[in-house]
Amino acid sequence: MFEFNPDENFWPSQSTKRAWMYTHKTVRTFAAVPLPGLFATTTFIWRILGVIGIFILESIATYYSYWQGVNITAIIGSIVVDFVLAVLSHLPWQQKICECKNKLVYEEDVTAKKTARRLSRYKMLQRFLYLFIVCSAFFKFYWFYSVYGIPNTTSGLIFTCYMIGAMLHCSCTGYAIFTIIFELQISKEHTAYIESEAKEFAYDSSNPLRIDLGDREFKALEVGNHKIVMETKERAGGGGTEKRYWLETLGVLTDKELSEFISRQDTREQKRDLAVKGVEHQMAILDVEPTAKKTI
Repeated sequence: MFEFNPDENFWPSQSTKRAWMYTHKTVRTFAAVPLPGLFATTTFIWRILGVIGIFILESIATYYSYWQGVNITAIIGSIVVDFVLAVLSHLPWQQKICECKNKLVYEEDVTAKKTARRLSRYKMLQRFLYLFIVCSAFFKFYWFYSVYGIPNTTSGLIFTCYMIGAMLHCSCTGYAIFTIIFELQISKEHTAYIESEAKEFAYDSSNPLRIDLGDREFKALEVGNHKIVMETKERAGGGGTEKRYWLETLGVLTDKELSEFISRQDTREQKRDLAVKGVEHQMAILDVEPTAKKTI
């Protein structure tokens, strides 16, 4: 998996950061605030192993079906359709699902209700395509059983292979394929950054992105190229000074870095507020293009 180097000012394009949303995330909870994940990829090895498992299971079932006289063209065609459906169930719904989940962390009232309804609709559309994958497994077994016609351990094995394969398609195929696409895309831009000597796909180190954390006291600290800073200013009307805390970031604030910021705070209130503000800041980072960008 790609790792950012804190000694580089590499800044991937908006399209690449949005491609990151298609990869698998693991929910992290801080002070009762569930963070669904944005700039992270988890369980990739398990997703790849799941895809390998699909090939093994489908091969076993197809082998038995072929030797029983089942039309092999129909079986292979349905296998191809399963992969197509697995990709279509991920594109474009997974990106929209990820975006909605993250927005729900910091949105409130009417806006949050609208986002929740959109999230529910996107999940329903995705599951609708998953249903076709499951139906395809039933059809493949039907084609086998219409020729074989004996309810024994062999027919049970074929049914199990096709059904587990369908479940693995729903949970693994889309994530595995789109993680590979993302890794190729970000590696290509990083190569352009290196070859241009940091003139392409770079951010301006003198111009960090900032989000106001309010007047609650936070522990000022640095994680990678990012930091929490305190500023003081005069109160209106000459009533003394007030403290304001800011989260300043250079480049992408990854989920791992945000988690470290949160976990190193002292109180539950600090962790909760920083979790909410941190996700809001990540969503702002999502749509910022690099200062210097090259189309590749």
